[in-house]
Amino acid sequence: MSNTLPGGEHGRQRPDSSASPLKALASTALLVLVLGACAPDAWRPDAPFETYLNNVQKQCSYQRIGRVEINSDFLQDPYFLDITSRFFNLESSQANYLGSLEGAYGAKPDSPGVRCMLGLLPPRALPPPAVPPPPGMASPR
Repeated sequence: MSNTLPGGEHGRQRPDSSASPLKALASTALLVLVLGACAPDAWRPDAPFETYLNNVQKQCSYQRIGRVEINSDFLQDPYFLDITSRFFNLESSQANYLGSLEGAYGAKPDSPGVRCMLGLLPPRALPPPAVPPPPGMASPR
C-alpha cells in the first residue's frame, strides 16, 4: 500500500499515525504539570482566600513589604497571589513564604506589611506554636 495521498498528489505523504498518540500523551502530561504548578485558587474560586485578600487591602494598605507597598495593584501581582495562596492553603510553610517575599520584594519578616498580613491569617493557616512538654512529662534518660 502506498503512503502517497489519494487524488494524484504525488510527493505528499500521509501523516504518520503513530506520532499522533505520542503527541497527545506528551500534551496531556505537559498540561498536568502546568496545572499542578498553579495555586489552588487559580482555576476555581476560593472564598476564604478572597476574604483574606480583601482584609489585607482594608487593614494593611500602604504598609511596606520591602520595595513595594500593599495596594490594589500589588494585590493583583500574579507571583504574590501564587505564593500567598499556597501559604494560605497550607501548601507551603511560613519560612518558605517569608523567603519568597524576601527574594521577590526584598521584604524582611518583621516589616510592617508582612506583620500585618500574617496577623490577618485565620488560625488554620498558622503553624501551631512549639510548646515544650510539661516538667513531669520529659522522657527519663
